[in-house]
Amino acid sequence: MLTERRTANAAKRAMDRREVLLQAGLALLAALVSGGGLLWAVSAARAGALSVGGITMFAAAVAGVQAALATLAAEVARSHQALLMLDHYLTVTTAEPDLPTAGRPAALPPLRQGIELRDVWFRYSEDHPWVLRGVSLRIPYGTTVALVGLNGAGKSTLVKLLCRFYDPTRGAVLWDGVDIRHVDAAELRRRIGAVFQDYMHYDMTAAENIAMGDLSALDDRRRIELSAGRAGIHDTLAGLPHGYDTLLSRMFLMESDRDDPSTGVVLSGGQWQRLALARAFLRARRDLMILDEPSAGLDAEAEHEIHTALARHRGGRTSLLISHRLGAVREADLIVVLAEGRVVEQGHHTELMAAGGRYARLFSLQAAGYGSEAEGEPAHLGGT
Repeated sequence: MLTERRTANAAKRAMDRREVLLQAGLALLAALVSGGGLLWAVSAARAGALSVGGITMFAAAVAGVQAALATLAAEVARSHQALLMLDHYLTVTTAEPDLPTAGRPAALPPLRQGIELRDVWFRYSEDHPWVLRGVSLRIPYGTTVALVGLNGAGKSTLVKLLCRFYDPTRGAVLWDGVDIRHVDAAELRRRIGAVFQDYMHYDMTAAENIAMGDLSALDDRRRIELSAGRAGIHDTLAGLPHGYDTLLSRMFLMESDRDDPSTGVVLSGGQWQRLALARAFLRARRDLMILDEPSAGLDAEAEHEIHTALARHRGGRTSLLISHRLGAVREADLIVVLAEGRVVEQGHHTELMAAGGRYARLFSLQAAGYGSEAEGEPAHLGGT
């Protein structure tokens, strides 16, 4: 980093030196031209060929020409900068898709059978290690599948493949038997609702923040309020200075507005988490719901409320749940344990506990930690 900083500083100094030399040269040239012109005007006045008023007009003309040239140079520089920005804009707007697209995308049917990962291998580049190693997994239609495992096991990467942010290096992801690489990515993502642990904050009103989950609901205040109610954030948003029309940001304020809460409100982390859940509830009719640590940042009571609401919402729908809190996944129809990019166990909570494998060990560690806290002893969760 220091080497790169020194290189950048050296380039900046070289540019500054060139600028100083150029500016000094232009200033010297202007001084010579204007000075020579004034000397000529004075000489002409002595010879009687030019009056005192003519000298004054000449000096004013020289100053006007210099000012016009300076303005012209500034406008040329500004136009050059605008063209550079336009080039960046065109580069972004005309960029090809990151993923290959089918010439004639296959139709994506409503999900009726399930989603299958068939011998999926993935790494982010040839220089990176394998993140997923031969994962074969089926998410049956209408069921809730939970993914558990330690950090780095590949859970979030698997979600990215389902959303087709990346394509598998090997293997395939099938939607009712159709390889999702053969369908339109935008259409696929319209069929998916998701809540990620790293949710977005938008410098917009509360209603607009929720409507970002489904822009078709932007003018449907009832849908927005129902989604907020299911996420447990309706009363908070309704109680803001301007209700759902309150700006959830303090970015656009004048200094005189700093102490006026009606000009913008900043929510807490837990409140933002609930608002992100409201976005997901707004997409209630989607074929697949992905919940990646949906209750991160919430207290124990709020977490229980959210998981109860999610359980009602998931009823009869296909969903994928990721959580490090194993108590939140025990009611899932299928629990899949990932380790080092592989599926090492899968089954219902009761089956996995009876098997005494990795899941049972992690669950017992967390349960023991809660038990120790209840008894006043320190908890040791072992990084789970």
